[in-house]
Amino acid sequence: MNWISVCLLCSLINPVFLDTQKPTFTIDYENNEFLKDGKVFRYVSGSLHYFRIPQPYWKDRIQKMKAAGLNTITTYVEWSLHEPFPGVYDFEGIADLEYFIELIKNENMYLILRPGPYICAERDFGGFPYWLLNVTPKKSLRTNNSNYKKYVSKWFSVLMPIVQPHLYGNGGNIILVQVENEYGSYYACDSEYKLWIRDLFRSYIEDKAVLITIDGCGQSYFDCGVIPEVYATVDFGVSSNASQCFDLMRKVQKGGPLVNSEFYPGWLTHWQESESIVNTIDVVKQMKVMLAMNASFSFYMFHGGTNFGFTSGANTNDTIESIGYLPQLTSYDYNAPLDEAGDPTEKYFKIKQTLEEAKYAVTNEISPNPSPKGAYGKFYLKPLVSIFEKVAQRIKPVISNVPLPFEDLDINTGFVMYETTLTDDQKNVENPVNLTVNTVRDRAIIYLDQVQVGTMNRLKANTTIGLNINRTVQNLSILIENQGRINFGDFIEDRKGIFDQVILGNKILSPWKMTAYPLNDTSWISSIKSVKNVNSVKLPAFYKTQFTLPVNYTKCLDTYLDTSGWTKGVVFLNNVNLGRYWPLGGPQVTLYVPAPFLKPSPYVNTLVMLELEGTSQDLSVKFVDKPILDGPIMT
Repeated sequence: MNWISVCLLCSLINPVFLDTQKPTFTIDYENNEFLKDGKVFRYVSGSLHYFRIPQPYWKDRIQKMKAAGLNTITTYVEWSLHEPFPGVYDFEGIADLEYFIELIKNENMYLILRPGPYICAERDFGGFPYWLLNVTPKKSLRTNNSNYKKYVSKWFSVLMPIVQPHLYGNGGNIILVQVENEYGSYYACDSEYKLWIRDLFRSYIEDKAVLITIDGCGQSYFDCGVIPEVYATVDFGVSSNASQCFDLMRKVQKGGPLVNSEFYPGWLTHWQESESIVNTIDVVKQMKVMLAMNASFSFYMFHGGTNFGFTSGANTNDTIESIGYLPQLTSYDYNAPLDEAGDPTEKYFKIKQTLEEAKYAVTNEISPNPSPKGAYGKFYLKPLVSIFEKVAQRIKPVISNVPLPFEDLDINTGFVMYETTLTDDQKNVENPVNLTVNTVRDRAIIYLDQVQVGTMNRLKANTTIGLNINRTVQNLSILIENQGRINFGDFIEDRKGIFDQVILGNKILSPWKMTAYPLNDTSWISSIKSVKNVNSVKLPAFYKTQFTLPVNYTKCLDTYLDTSGWTKGVVFLNNVNLGRYWPLGGPQVTLYVPAPFLKPSPYVNTLVMLELEGTSQDLSVKFVDKPILDGPIMT
């Protein structure tokens, strides 16, 4: 009898024989450890979001994290990226989740997966697709509502079969899977929903990875965030008492490893506030505390990346959703160990040194160096067309007696122009007269006959301005900018635009023509010829330049677009949306431009800007080799 026959016979006699060879990842509650294949395992992880980084750079970022001494990567899965429209799925390019997972495995690193379905992540609507607002009742998200659960179940039926082969128990590298996300910070506190979402995860994950929850360091967060039979972990930063935070874990479960699932070496920044900085010395000090306690932890973020396009979210710092609205920057540099361009910082090297000294997850990887950047110089733009002109209106206007929000117009991103023709009766007012727009989400520019006369800003909670109306005025226009849906807290059902009465004096204005500018594509601009008279184009307007890179650059390098002198708008490079700019608001002045977005010489690059309120004096921009993320703040 040959050895193959012997093995087959053994497996028939004892079915467990072959099972003992299968990989396992479990929790030892008695000895307070993770066990990987029965052996003690601890991790130092770092958050890296594939959806914030150009795909050609994924491998580079993973390798740099490994070189710092990390043995694990943590990432969210962004539902809105993968299902931008109901039943339309995307897993290619920057959405190729499986390729991202395989790259991590190729570096012999492990993965902590956070599939949501809600992820926060400082992303628009917390990673939910915008269309969810149209198909679920109000106040139903993240609850036991049958309609909401139907769409989550459908999404998971697509996502989880992709994930399953990569679970550790199936021979992959996914060791932990998060159920929901910081649920203790949400008002609903729906026990039935928590059990339902747990069981949905279990049906796919089974025992092939460990299910976890993550909540903030506070008793109230654990009161609602803990899910029965799911391992509860905590998150906290440099200023927290680690022992007190870990005690919360001990109160809700007997034993198990200590885990800080989000250890903050940096922090996010909003428009019109100073750049957030976390001191390296404080990061190292807290690291040493956790290492001495044999804790596993994950840096959030280790590399932040960029909120390209309209993907950045917003916070609110008040209990009233219309007050304290704080939109986030295009940059997600996060003051992280690897900066926005993936370059190592002082913080990176101190972290690496600390892990080496602790003889923890030590690697022989060579320390990375910052990559060279391109200072490509100054280029001049030419005016093309105002958004008031019909050629710029790519979507048929909608007429309604009342203003409609973006979502009712089936518009996700960008801008909507609300226009009404004033009647003699509406103009029969005593000047100055108040214009009141009770819901401004998020920023409004007011025009009389296409001339700007004021702004309203949700950030400032100003919904009324005084206007001078004369008999010759015909049209009132209000351009609403979606600056990002709220991603955290009780007000994530953040519909955009105007969806309340607009009142001039004491007169309700009606009807309304609504023209949407989602800005999903700018290829149509190639057929528009520039105008000779700069002043003949009314703002907001599109501007364009075409250029080749200097011949002394033999290949494309990362660079930064300096928007100094311009006011506020959106930039497109070779039809890629680089994101929002607002140097007048601050603190971000430059936009990160990865080399893959550029075309090498002699190929021509096309840069398009939609400027809302005021151009630079000479209509120029510069490509520079250093970022400016700490510019002056508009008060």
